Amino acid sequence: MANNDSSKEGKPIPRIPVEVVTFLDQTYPERCADLKETLPEIYYRAGQRSVVTYLIRLLEEQNENVL
Repeated sequence: MANNDSSKEGKPIPRIPVEVVTFLDQTYPERCADLKETLPEIYYRAGQRSVVTYLIRLLEEQNENVL
């Protein structure tokens, strides 16, 4: 997993504003798939949420490394 200083590629990870992560978390919440959705729609929503989950993880690491 990446730390605050660098990613897997060695590039620095920018600070992530908590307001942005909160907004995205509210916009793309974790939820179960609706049986009326097509498989591509389910994959698309899962991909959206995957990005939010990744940003939440980075934000947590960022906050742990403040000290």
